[in-house]
Formats: sequence, structure tokens, C-alpha cells
Amino acid sequence: MLVVFAFGILAATNAIDLPGDWKARLGLEERVPDIPCRVGLYRKDPPSPRPLPGRWQSEPAIPRTVVEGSAAAVGQTVYTFGGSAPGNLRTVLAFDTRNRRWTQPTALPTGLNHVQAVAHEGDVYLAGGYLEGEAATSNFWRYDPQANEWARLTPMGLPRGAAGAAAIGDRLYVAAGAPQTFGIDDPPAPFRRLEVYDFGAGTWTTGPDAPFAVHHVNAAALAGKLYLAGGRVDEEASARGFARYDPATERWEELPPLPLGPTSSSGLVAAAGKIVVIGGDEERGWEEGGGWVTPTAWAFDPAANRWQRLPDLAVERHALGAAVVGNRIYAIAGGPCPGLKPTGPVGTHTVESLPLSALGESPRRGP
Repeated sequence: MLVVFAFGILAATNAIDLPGDWKARLGLEERVPDIPCRVGLYRKDPPSPRPLPGRWQSEPAIPRTVVEGSAAAVGQTVYTFGGSAPGNLRTVLAFDTRNRRWTQPTALPTGLNHVQAVAHEGDVYLAGGYLEGEAATSNFWRYDPQANEWARLTPMGLPRGAAGAAAIGDRLYVAAGAPQTFGIDDPPAPFRRLEVYDFGAGTWTTGPDAPFAVHHVNAAALAGKLYLAGGRVDEEASARGFARYDPATERWEELPPLPLGPTSSSGLVAAAGKIVVIGGDEERGWEEGGGWVTPTAWAFDPAANRWQRLPDLAVERHALGAAVVGNRIYAIAGGPCPGLKPTGPVGTHTVESLPLSALGESPRRGP
């Protein structure tokens, strides 16, 4: 009996490896539930308010089902970086919007998911993420699409993944995020910290904390200000916070919350003078078959301080890539189901685009 007890202690502390799924079968490791997953099963598509006229156009399918990666546009090309295991941690894909073809021009120097990709003056910068899909990293990379080369830059001060990031002028802003929260006991709380990278000086400084601590959040820049939308406050529960940071005054302000309620893992872009939120999810209860994923898209007009519903995606998804090229918004891959199956996330090859004309006129300010 003493031998069996000692063996169990060694296995539980990872001092020895057990073959196959014996750790889970012996109760030493939590199983990921094998819950049904298919398009439409978790779809949340509220009847009101009705979406604006228009539709998302189907684009050529992405070659791989990238989930929890990141996207950025340089010129006429949209790039996706990383994604969840299995298979996508080092994946870089490029979509040329002129000939509508996908290529795979390079690979990430290290495997990453939940990384933030931001375009600036023809290059793409990748901040943080989960290294090889595991521990959070503070690594900071620059990708030059013209030379097809990578450069490792000064790291952030705080290792984190699933943060929000955007460039304003000659600076990059990275807000919120968290250490790894999946597959660990008592995961630590997410962060509020804002870090600022000076592209010219190559140095990081710290700004005022965001008004809420979240991960699985996204950011976008519009008219010289940083917008932060939604996210998760713990392993599963989403938030509906929406905030704006003004670098000129170094102050945050909270704005009208997300119209669908608590939402995380959305796509977020700035287009036609508005902030656009695409898709997203709520994971609470997914282990019991609950949670939802939405096809809805929403535009926030800063001038009117209001949200407006845009045309719905054809395929609901979260953890997608989003970018703007020319007069279209692109929604790339992601997954139609909250949570993970034992083999990882279930993704979609679906790519859709929406013309900026579908954003409609700005709603009038109320009395």
C-alpha cells in the first residue's frame, strides 16, 4: 500500500510520467469534457435590435482552422499569427485581398497563441502570448513582410497573454491580459496594467491601469485613442466593460457597455470612424453544454456615444482574427463553440468580409 501511495504522489507531482490517459483515469488530472460541437449549436442571435441591411461576403477559406491567433493587415494583405494547439502554434498565413489567395510566407520563431499582432509602418509587432501555448511570455517580436524576416525586440515588463493591443502614432499600447488560466488549479487573476512601447526609442514604460482586469480582451485605436472591449474576469465568466484611453490626458473613461452583455474573445477593429466588435462568446457552463457564441457585429459611434447592430456573420465564432483592408472588414477563422474538446478547439475555415458601407449612417444623439 505504501508503494502505491508513493507512486501516486510521484505521478500527481509530475515526477514520473504515466502512459496514455492514466493520470486522468486515476483522478490525478482533470479531464477536458468531450462536449458536442457543431455550427449552430451554441449560436446566440437575438431578435432585437434588428441588424442593419447588408451581408457579410464569403471569402476563400483559410487553409487552417486558426483559433486564438491574431490578425493584422499590412497594405493589401491580412496576416494571421499563431493559434491554439494542435498544429497552429507557429502558423503564419497571408491573405492577399487583391487576388484572394492564401499563402504561408513564414513561421513564428516560437510557438504562440493568445498573442497580440499590431501593424505599424509596414511591419507587424507581436506582444506577449502563451509560449508554446503554455506559460505567459513577455517576448516582443517584429516581422518585416517585405524582407520576410523576424527580429526580437526589448520584451515587455509583464509576461501575459490574451491582452489587448493597438498602435497610436509612434507608440504601441498593451493593456490587461493574464498569466495562463487554462488547465491549472486556482488560476491567477487577470491584469489591469497598461504598458507603452516607444517605436523610436525601443523602450517600454507603464501607463495608468485599465479600469477593469480582464483577459481574452481586444483593443483598437481610433482618432488617437485606445478602446478596450469585453474580456473574461476569470476562467470562464465574461465582462461587458467598454473603455477608452486618451494618451494626451493619460486618463481612462468607461463608455456604454457592450450591447450583447458580457462577451469575450471578439474581433475588434476601427473602421469608418467607428469601433466594430465582431462575434465573441460566453463560456460559463460550457462543461455542462452551456455557454454561447454569437454571429452578431456591432458598431460604436464615438460622436453619438451609441452602439448600432451591423449585419450578422453567416457563421458564429469567437477567438477569430479581424482586420480592415481598403473598404472592407475581414473576419477570419475562429471557433463556433465555447470551450475546448479533448483534442483542442473546434475551428472553422470560414472567412467573411463586410463593406464599410454596411456600417450605415451615424445614429442621431438623443435628447
